[in-house]
Amino acid sequence: MLLNLKALSEPSVRLERTYPPSAFEATDEFTVGKPVELVCDVEKIRSWYQLAGHLATRLQVQCCRCGELYDAELDVAFNLRYVSEALNTGTNDVEIDGEDLTVAFYRDDQIDLRQLMSEQFYLGLPMKPLCQEGCRGLCAACGKNLNFTDCECSIKWRDPRLAALDGLLKEKSSK
Repeated sequence: MLLNLKALSEPSVRLERTYPPSAFEATDEFTVGKPVELVCDVEKIRSWYQLAGHLATRLQVQCCRCGELYDAELDVAFNLRYVSEALNTGTNDVEIDGEDLTVAFYRDDQIDLRQLMSEQFYLGLPMKPLCQEGCRGLCAACGKNLNFTDCECSIKWRDPRLAALDGLLKEKSSK
Protein backbone atom coordinates (compact mmCIF):
# COMPACT_ATOMS: atom_id res chain seq x y z
CA MET A 1 0.00 0.00 0.00
CA LEU A 2 2.69 2.43 -0.98
CA LEU A 3 2.00 5.61 -2.93
CA ASN A 4 4.87 6.17 -5.36
CA LEU A 5 5.33 9.94 -5.51
CA LYS A 6 7.54 9.80 -8.61
CA ALA A 7 4.73 8.10 -10.52
CA LEU A 8 2.32 11.00 -9.97
CA SER A 9 1.67 12.51 -13.39
CA GLU A 10 0.40 15.90 -12.22
CA PRO A 11 1.06 18.22 -9.27
CA SER A 12 -2.45 17.49 -7.98
CA VAL A 13 -4.00 14.01 -8.13
CA ARG A 14 -7.17 12.49 -6.64
CA LEU A 15 -6.86 8.99 -5.20
CA GLU A 16 -9.88 6.75 -4.76
CA ARG A 17 -8.96 3.31 -3.48
CA THR A 18 -10.65 0.42 -1.71
CA TYR A 19 -8.74 -2.04 0.47
CA PRO A 20 -10.14 -5.35 1.77
CA PRO A 21 -10.30 -5.97 5.54
CA SER A 22 -7.72 -8.74 5.12
CA ALA A 23 -5.12 -6.09 4.20
CA PHE A 24 -5.10 -4.94 7.84
CA GLU A 25 -3.95 -6.94 10.83
CA ALA A 26 -6.25 -7.22 13.83
CA THR A 27 -5.06 -5.28 16.88
CA ASP A 28 -5.97 -5.40 20.56
CA GLU A 29 -8.21 -2.37 20.01
CA PHE A 30 -10.08 -3.25 16.80
CA THR A 31 -10.51 -5.44 13.73
CA VAL A 32 -11.37 -3.99 10.33
CA GLY A 33 -14.82 -5.34 9.48
CA LYS A 34 -15.54 -4.10 5.95
CA PRO A 35 -13.55 -2.72 2.99
CA VAL A 36 -11.76 0.56 3.67
CA GLU A 37 -12.69 3.36 1.28
CA LEU A 38 -9.86 5.89 0.95
CA VAL A 39 -10.45 9.12 -0.97
CA CYS A 40 -7.83 11.86 -0.89
CA ASP A 41 -6.27 14.62 -2.93
CA VAL A 42 -2.49 14.55 -3.22
CA GLU A 43 -0.90 17.89 -4.00
CA LYS A 44 2.79 18.72 -4.40
CA ILE A 45 3.59 22.03 -2.74
CA ARG A 46 7.22 23.13 -2.95
CA SER A 47 9.19 20.37 -1.19
CA TRP A 48 6.28 18.56 0.47
CA TYR A 49 3.06 16.76 -0.38
CA GLN A 50 -0.33 17.62 1.06
CA LEU A 51 -2.80 14.74 1.49
CA ALA A 52 -6.36 15.80 2.30
CA GLY A 53 -9.30 13.44 2.28
CA HIS A 54 -11.19 10.89 4.29
CA LEU A 55 -11.51 7.18 4.88
CA ALA A 56 -14.56 5.14 5.77
CA THR A 57 -14.94 1.62 7.11
CA ARG A 58 -16.48 -0.40 9.92
CA LEU A 59 -14.35 -1.50 12.85
CA GLN A 60 -15.17 -4.26 15.29
CA VAL A 61 -14.44 -2.85 18.75
CA GLN A 62 -14.75 -4.18 22.30
CA CYS A 63 -17.08 -2.31 24.67
CA CYS A 64 -15.14 -0.94 27.64
CA ARG A 65 -17.99 -1.67 30.10
CA CYS A 66 -19.32 -5.11 29.18
CA GLY A 67 -16.56 -6.50 26.95
CA GLU A 68 -18.91 -7.38 24.07
CA LEU A 69 -17.71 -6.84 20.51
CA TYR A 70 -19.72 -4.37 18.44
CA ASP A 71 -19.45 -2.68 15.04
CA ALA A 72 -18.44 0.98 14.96
CA GLU A 73 -18.82 2.94 11.73
CA LEU A 74 -15.79 5.10 11.05
CA ASP A 75 -15.62 8.09 8.70
CA VAL A 76 -12.51 10.15 9.40
CA ALA A 77 -11.27 13.25 7.61
CA PHE A 78 -7.56 14.01 7.50
CA ASN A 79 -5.26 16.74 6.21
CA LEU A 80 -1.57 15.86 6.44
CA ARG A 81 1.64 17.34 5.13
CA TYR A 82 4.29 14.80 4.13
CA VAL A 83 7.92 15.88 4.23
CA SER A 84 10.90 13.84 3.08
CA GLU A 85 12.51 11.91 5.91
CA ALA A 86 15.87 13.14 4.58
CA LEU A 87 14.93 16.66 5.75
CA ASN A 88 14.43 15.38 9.31
CA THR A 89 17.96 15.54 10.69
CA GLY A 90 16.84 15.12 14.30
CA THR A 91 20.02 16.81 15.53
CA ASN A 92 18.44 19.67 17.46
CA ASP A 93 15.75 19.74 20.10
CA VAL A 94 12.83 21.80 18.88
CA GLU A 95 9.54 22.76 20.40
CA ILE A 96 6.61 21.65 18.30
CA ASP A 97 3.40 23.57 17.83
CA GLY A 98 -0.08 22.55 16.70
CA GLU A 99 0.81 22.70 13.01
CA ASP A 100 3.59 20.15 13.51
CA LEU A 101 1.02 17.56 14.59
CA THR A 102 -0.16 17.30 10.99
CA VAL A 103 3.31 16.61 9.59
CA ALA A 104 4.36 13.09 8.63
CA PHE A 105 7.42 11.78 6.84
CA TYR A 106 7.91 9.74 3.70
CA ARG A 107 10.92 7.72 2.63
CA ASP A 108 12.32 6.76 -0.79
CA ASP A 109 9.70 8.88 -2.59
CA GLN A 110 6.89 6.70 -1.22
CA ILE A 111 4.10 7.37 1.26
CA ASP A 112 2.97 4.38 3.29
CA LEU A 113 -0.83 4.51 2.97
CA ARG A 114 -1.25 1.57 5.37
CA GLN A 115 0.42 3.62 8.12
CA LEU A 116 -1.71 6.65 7.28
CA MET A 117 -4.91 4.58 7.48
CA SER A 118 -3.87 2.81 10.70
CA GLU A 119 -3.21 6.15 12.38
CA GLN A 120 -6.61 7.42 11.27
CA PHE A 121 -8.30 4.27 12.64
CA TYR A 122 -6.80 4.97 16.07
CA LEU A 123 -7.64 8.67 15.91
CA GLY A 124 -11.22 7.87 14.90
CA LEU A 125 -11.88 5.42 17.72
CA PRO A 126 -13.92 6.77 20.62
CA MET A 127 -11.97 7.35 23.83
CA LYS A 128 -14.46 5.17 25.69
CA PRO A 129 -15.99 2.67 23.24
CA LEU A 130 -19.52 1.69 24.29
CA CYS A 131 -21.71 -0.91 22.58
CA GLN A 132 -24.73 1.27 23.35
CA GLU A 133 -25.30 4.58 25.10
CA GLY A 134 -26.84 3.00 28.20
CA CYS A 135 -24.53 -0.01 28.51
CA ARG A 136 -24.91 -1.37 32.05
CA GLY A 137 -21.62 -3.28 32.06
CA LEU A 138 -20.82 -6.35 34.13
CA CYS A 139 -21.87 -7.27 37.66
CA ALA A 140 -18.91 -6.62 39.93
CA ALA A 141 -19.72 -9.72 41.99
CA CYS A 142 -20.59 -12.47 39.49
CA GLY A 143 -19.49 -11.02 36.14
CA LYS A 144 -22.86 -11.34 34.35
CA ASN A 145 -23.50 -8.96 31.48
CA LEU A 146 -26.21 -6.68 32.89
CA ASN A 147 -27.39 -5.75 29.38
CA PHE A 148 -28.76 -9.28 28.87
CA THR A 149 -29.88 -10.34 32.33
CA ASP A 150 -30.49 -8.87 35.75
CA CYS A 151 -28.23 -10.04 38.51
CA GLU A 152 -29.47 -11.56 41.77
CA CYS A 153 -26.22 -11.06 43.66
CA SER A 154 -26.70 -10.18 47.30
CA ILE A 155 -23.09 -9.29 47.89
CA LYS A 156 -22.79 -5.70 48.96
CA TRP A 157 -19.45 -4.02 48.85
CA ARG A 158 -18.70 -2.20 52.07
CA ASP A 159 -15.79 -0.18 53.19
CA PRO A 160 -14.82 -1.39 56.70
CA ARG A 161 -13.81 2.14 57.60
CA LEU A 162 -17.47 3.17 57.31
CA ALA A 163 -18.90 0.36 59.50
CA ALA A 164 -19.61 2.79 62.34
CA LEU A 165 -21.80 4.87 60.05
CA ASP A 166 -23.76 1.76 59.07
CA GLY A 167 -24.64 1.27 62.74
CA LEU A 168 -25.91 4.85 62.95
CA LEU A 169 -28.17 4.27 59.95
CA LYS A 170 -29.67 1.15 61.55
CA GLU A 171 -30.37 3.04 64.81
CA LYS A 172 -32.04 5.88 62.94
CA SER A 173 -34.26 3.56 60.86
CA SER A 174 -35.42 1.61 63.97
CA LYS A 175 -36.75 4.79 65.64
